Amino acid sequence: METKPIIRRLAIGDIHGCSRTFGKLLEKINLDKNDELYILGDMINRGLSSDKVLDIIIDLQKNGYNIHPIRGNHEQLIINLVKETPEIINKYLRYYKSKNLLNKKEQIKKSYLKFIDTTQYFIENENSIFVHAALDLSREDIFENKDFMLYSRYQRGNIKNLNGKRLFHGHVATDIKTIRKTIEQKAAIIGIDNGCIYGSQRKGFGRLLCIDTDSLELYSAKNID
Repeated sequence: METKPIIRRLAIGDIHGCSRTFGKLLEKINLDKNDELYILGDMINRGLSSDKVLDIIIDLQKNGYNIHPIRGNHEQLIINLVKETPEIINKYLRYYKSKNLLNKKEQIKKSYLKFIDTTQYFIENENSIFVHAALDLSREDIFENKDFMLYSRYQRGNIKNLNGKRLFHGHVATDIKTIRKTIEQKAAIIGIDNGCIYGSQRKGFGRLLCIDTDSLELYSAKNID
């Protein structure tokens, strides 16, 4: 059977439990099964519908869509919580408005843990590198520093170490004008977290963004959650 070529390579920034906005953005981009969609971590927490966000992604994967989730610091938080007491788990999930990730026994649902466990610290293809936060480009092995990929709020090192590839990341909420300017300049490092979770509270923020990583076309959905 002949394999159809990839149509687009797309990346979406931090969703943070904004399931309705995520659904709206998916409608805008009209996702095809021959597209590749990279989700740059922090799919959960802070917004009210972390469970629904994960349900959408898991369902897309089951239905044959090429969804590649990256691990963010909020996914790592869930992994770290598993070994904690029920009291601590509840404390953190209440704080992050994510108790909907629990089952009736007040345990994190196995389907969500299984999914989160499949997330990768980074993904690399022939043109691009995808990571949640940053890469430590000062190291000989730029993929060695896993904590940097999850938590760093700045990029470090020489972009020459990207070897001609473009780095896409989220994690640091950036105003839309700065993001668009970076894209217009065809920068080697492009961040696409516009702080969707802020909604209309902060001027220049509040959108969930998706970028075509080859053409650099930008898709946008204002927060409706």
